[in-house]
Amino acid sequence: MTKDLSPHQKGAHSHRISDLIRADIVRGVFEPGARLKTEDLAARYQVSANPVREALWRLHGEGFVVTIPNQGARVRVIDDDFVRNVYEVRGFIEPQLVRRFCGRASRDEIERLREAAEVFAKEATSSNADFFRMDDLNRKFHAIILEQEPNIEAIRVLDNYSILLTQARSRLSVSRGRLMVRVREHEAIVKAIESGDPDRAADSAYKHIQSAATDFLDQLRQTRSKGARPTL
Repeated sequence: MTKDLSPHQKGAHSHRISDLIRADIVRGVFEPGARLKTEDLAARYQVSANPVREALWRLHGEGFVVTIPNQGARVRVIDDDFVRNVYEVRGFIEPQLVRRFCGRASRDEIERLREAAEVFAKEATSSNADFFRMDDLNRKFHAIILEQEPNIEAIRVLDNYSILLTQARSRLSVSRGRLMVRVREHEAIVKAIESGDPDRAADSAYKHIQSAATDFLDQLRQTRSKGARPTL
């Protein structure tokens, strides 16, 4: 319970509840569109209502939860509009971060980026390529670009959306052809950075994002056409 806790302790408490609810959303405990009732969540996590309310507002800010007037909080449904909007945001942010990396990257960082791209490519050609393994390798590739990035807020925005999209994407099929496209796109980004051309690097990153968005939307449409549930 939050009784007698200091403001700092209460904040930490609501952060912990946010983590628990977020984890349950990611694991599918709460289905897309499911209503998140404060009293039910308080009972589930054995806390009072206040930290749950604070946690829901935090998750609303992160995009995991939507708040509808007179209906309360619900788990976000990842539909076409949401995917388009998120990738549009990524299209604004990521190319600029890649551009900055290109301007400051050391030889060691570029070599590590190339090695990460090669590891991803090797796994992509494997006959038993696993989605979450591929996702982890993809994150490691992009993480090198962000290691020294000073804009922490931009990274936080990308990270929040990345978790949502990864979980939704994990329920959709990933073709070998799509994996090979990603391999070529990573290679294009590396080559542009190696050349020291920030504009080319940013353009390669933007094309990579647009390609991912198109593929994601195509997969959602195919899933709907088969009558399956397309979201998180």
